[in-house]
Amino acid sequence: MKSAAKVNTDGLYLEDELVDDAFSGVFPFYAPSSLTLSYENEQLDTYQPTVTNSNTTDQTSQEKIPAGYIVAVPVPLGLYHPRFDIQGWLIYEAEFNQKLLEAQNAYEQRGKESQTSFQKLHDEWQSKPEKERGEEPVYSASNFTTPERKDPTTFWGEGLSDEAIKELTQKTEQQPSEADQLKQRIADLEVTLTQLMLGNIGK
Repeated sequence: MKSAAKVNTDGLYLEDELVDDAFSGVFPFYAPSSLTLSYENEQLDTYQPTVTNSNTTDQTSQEKIPAGYIVAVPVPLGLYHPRFDIQGWLIYEAEFNQKLLEAQNAYEQRGKESQTSFQKLHDEWQSKPEKERGEEPVYSASNFTTPERKDPTTFWGEGLSDEAIKELTQKTEQQPSEADQLKQRIADLEVTLTQLMLGNIGK
């Protein structure tokens, strides 16, 4: 298992979510349907057999609206409220898949042309007298090169505005550090102890 980021529909980070190690990319998650929940509650009291309509099921699945996304892309350090560019990612993935398909088609085409060329060369070699043939042609297949992918962490950005960050940092700076708080507690205890001692002397 590994940790992935759970974000809302705007891409703003919500919390960490444990996912399988094989999980990668970005996938939507859906909120439980209120209709489904009310139906299940009714079934606790009475049971009524129903006939499922495939068309209705298809329409229901098509009408599902994501409640957010699970993002298996590491969140860079230094962000106050991380935001993942969901739309940018979806557009990039569509463009990358298109490039990948084009690269695969081009690779297959080159392979066919190379195979045809080799077969012709081999046929010519085989048609010659054995003493004149020389070395037998060897077919060498080309390697497929996957298009280079963009660093997925670049889709993470700051979800807070500059004004919100400024306000947040100012509040943090105004708050005393742990060391200062500890010193203040010690000073308060010393005052309390002194007061107790003076009170005992007065008695």
